[in-house]
Amino acid sequence: MRRGLLFSSAVLTLVSACSDDRSDAELMADAAIATVFDSAGVRVIELGPSPHVLVERHRLACESDLVIRSREDDDAYVLSDLRDVEVLSQGRVAVVNGSGNEIVVFDSAGRHVSTWGGTGNGPGEFGRLEWLASRPPDSLAAADIGLRRVTILDADGRFVRGFATASAVDPASNPVPPRPMGMLENGSVIAVFFASLAPVEGTARPAVEIVAIPPAGGTVHPVGTWPGEELALFEQDGSLQVTQPPFGRRLHIAAAYDGVWIADDAQWEMRKYSARGDLQAVVRSSATPSPVSDPLLEELLSQRYRHASQVPALEDLKRDQRRIARHTTTPSFGVVVAASDGGVAIGEFRVNTASSRAWIKVDPSGTVTAADLPAGLDVKRWGADWVIGVERDALDREEIHRYTCR
Repeated sequence: MRRGLLFSSAVLTLVSACSDDRSDAELMADAAIATVFDSAGVRVIELGPSPHVLVERHRLACESDLVIRSREDDDAYVLSDLRDVEVLSQGRVAVVNGSGNEIVVFDSAGRHVSTWGGTGNGPGEFGRLEWLASRPPDSLAAADIGLRRVTILDADGRFVRGFATASAVDPASNPVPPRPMGMLENGSVIAVFFASLAPVEGTARPAVEIVAIPPAGGTVHPVGTWPGEELALFEQDGSLQVTQPPFGRRLHIAAAYDGVWIADDAQWEMRKYSARGDLQAVVRSSATPSPVSDPLLEELLSQRYRHASQVPALEDLKRDQRRIARHTTTPSFGVVVAASDGGVAIGEFRVNTASSRAWIKVDPSGTVTAADLPAGLDVKRWGADWVIGVERDALDREEIHRYTCR
């Protein structure tokens, strides 16, 4: 086993926005705990209890350098229910426009150039288009979680081939086909089986099994089984209701080009697996999650139901949420995004979307950098010096924003 200290090129730079009020010596001691070592072929990066403090920080441009929004004078693209964003060759941007089950393509300047797909079950059509994956040399994979299949399109959006994830399982033992979650560069599809929920009151995290489906069929490789999204079951008006409790724990799955990152936000740890299910890397921290207070709970409920009509039923709903709120701490982190270099970006848990969110980016060698991004930015892709995702404007309309990291 090889072990060594992890230092960034700006390890002595303190971040003034950080709320940590310990001494410089104590902060530097935390940084010295961060180590990188190999154990049985697995790269392990341990970040210590304060991963956001003493690392090099990317600086973002004051404004995003690319904004793509709906145009009132062009019905060809009215953007709504934006589920994914992918960067194609020549700087083009492809967007999953969920309202039309279509892929809307823009050039590098944000001008609309083409629209592919649409609702249907034929070749190149979608039942519920969910995500995209650009794969070499110049093709695009589009995942349909409604029809449980993946479609491959060429550079001009023409249908090339498609396959259903149902072909990877025995329908007798698994009547519901696995849900496609991402695609690796070799064409393997990461998919998930969801366990059925036992009809009992209380909280539960039904287990999910993750598998890698080879592009040409053959042996499906199991990646592992993890607890899934935490759910609360309670009786109301004589029937059993199912909802996500405040501060409920979740499983995060993010496919990179060479493997899949899997993380349970009950603890600050990310694990990367290959297409054959082999553990490749672990990124972990001993950071302590924030305590849950009554004001924080109310802030969460305000954010969760900010678009709901202010009617008596809404107050009943909030009362139910307060009743099933059982966690004394927040999840250990908020977001996990696979980076283009095979690394991982981790965003802190944040309730208030009007402020910034601190991110940690860890590359495959163990180098760590940090960035502050708008908390309201739903990051979809993390490139070498840019990030792109979905934001909402002052009128709550969805837009695509790209930020350049400096």
